[in-house]
Amino acid sequence: MITTSVRIAIVIFLALPFAARAQDPRLRAEFNQAMIDYDQALSIRETDPDRARRMFRSSAQRLGSLVATGIDNGLLEYNLGNCFLQAGDLGQAILHYRRAERLIPRDPLLTDNLREARSRRITNIEPTRRGAVLRNVFFWHFETTWAARVTAGLVAYALFWLLLSARAFWRRRAIIGCAIACFVLTAMLAGSVTAEYWATQNAPAGVVTAMDVVVSKGPGVGYQRQFEQPLQPGVEFHVCERRGEWWRIELPDGKSGWIEASTADLVDGNTL
Repeated sequence: MITTSVRIAIVIFLALPFAARAQDPRLRAEFNQAMIDYDQALSIRETDPDRARRMFRSSAQRLGSLVATGIDNGLLEYNLGNCFLQAGDLGQAILHYRRAERLIPRDPLLTDNLREARSRRITNIEPTRRGAVLRNVFFWHFETTWAARVTAGLVAYALFWLLLSARAFWRRRAIIGCAIACFVLTAMLAGSVTAEYWATQNAPAGVVTAMDVVVSKGPGVGYQRQFEQPLQPGVEFHVCERRGEWWRIELPDGKSGWIEASTADLVDGNTL
């Protein structure tokens, strides 16, 4: 198993050399101190848990400063999630694990840690049966990155035309069969990419990050509560509508209501 510190080192090795900021001594210092804080926090987690939590948060803040420079890397988001999970901040942990999932969806350590974070939530909302079935049937859509599906679609599209060209010279049924398969695959991947883009723009995913978030029946503090119990950190949702500083969210069980935008954050921070 790769240790967390090594995985952080891999993040920087992969992400920084491709940008001019790679040689920025300030970023290098932030990275080095983040690793030191994390390792020290792990060493005192059992003997001094309060200090360890503060050091995990310090590590998260330093790694977050790297993200703020524009680095979009799955392993970096994964390690941010680790820092927040160790610090006991489930909202931020799940948020960053979800952001990592966009980039490294099949990473086994990420999958395990996200499952662990979700199991610790106070408010646990089960998805509808329809949603669970869709995720099982279209697993290839949910367990691959957008970039991977675009690449596969372009390859399938090129093969389709190559096979049609070959059909002019070799009239075999197998060639037509393969061409049809490539066309169907291209159409499926194009639909998947289009659906994800639409969802990102019109119903972006988000995570509750604040404590005791009241869900209202309308976009304002004067409206009645939609639910008796407030939402706790880590609850996941989709944004259906936005009015000023209020979001109308839909929860995994299909229920909806309004929350203040400041009490949550989006998985893809570039939307809305």
